[in-house]
Amino acid sequence: MSNLRRRLPPMNTLTAFEAAYRLGSFSRAAEELALSQGSVSRLVRQLEESIGERLFSRGRYDVAPTTAGREYAYTVRHSLSDIAQATDRLRLNCQDSEILTIYSDLGLGSAILTPCMGEFQRQHPQVRLRIVVSPEPIEETLEAFDFGLQQGRWAEQRFVIESIGDDLLFPVCSPELFNSLNNPGDPQELASKPLLSLEQRNRAWPDWHEFLAEFDATLPHSSTITVLNTYPMYLDLAELGEGVALGWARTVQDRLDAGSLVRVPNLSIPLPDYINVYHNRQAPTKPSSRAFVELLKNRIKLEGLESSTNGL
Repeated sequence: MSNLRRRLPPMNTLTAFEAAYRLGSFSRAAEELALSQGSVSRLVRQLEESIGERLFSRGRYDVAPTTAGREYAYTVRHSLSDIAQATDRLRLNCQDSEILTIYSDLGLGSAILTPCMGEFQRQHPQVRLRIVVSPEPIEETLEAFDFGLQQGRWAEQRFVIESIGDDLLFPVCSPELFNSLNNPGDPQELASKPLLSLEQRNRAWPDWHEFLAEFDATLPHSSTITVLNTYPMYLDLAELGEGVALGWARTVQDRLDAGSLVRVPNLSIPLPDYINVYHNRQAPTKPSSRAFVELLKNRIKLEGLESSTNGL
């Protein structure tokens, strides 16, 4: 055991690395771990020094794993997940409560899951919620979960996929950038502005090439595109006027209501059956999972988003 202790890096360096890798950001990892961004950066640096390998490439707005970082993350995340699951099983043996684990991407987690959590807990006080929010696609994650929430339909051989709503995709930008447009409905003029794009982790996410092609427009060779790998930071930069982003109606509505973002008119793409619940084919669906999914469906119906994008 003492030899193992000498070979292993400190646990806090591993959890900081795992969170930074999963969330694609030191700042978001710091929020999740209740640490400062500087503390997360120091812990990751400590881990890199103990291993002798650089695990992340640092950029201006985000971080990206190196090849060594991706390889190491696979083992670290798998091991931490095994420890977490073993701990959950032991806790369940000592308590009369059930743990319901839900996996979601960053945008849907805050827009759809969060508003339903309080109501679910009031209706099912014996169930403890464990929410895993990550930019990693469901079909690639090592996390064990009872059901997942994601845009698009993938890996149908592994999951039973249930559509719970449509969505609508349209450009959004800061009020200042919007006011600089001569003709806001002109897709070619929009393409000449600085653009923000999401790293294509989810194959359901359209990029600017695909979006503009719907309106017979193209990206000019001189176009400036900033690529980010976390959705909240992507929208934050749009709010700051750093570029035009493609936003999904249900995940940007709060920012539109607040006036920090403006929807560019006359340019939108409907996305039918876009919001989906993923159930594991190899395990029976828990009654608590069904109850939470029903809450999600009811919320979407109340918001008028369940079957059409009219009015969005």
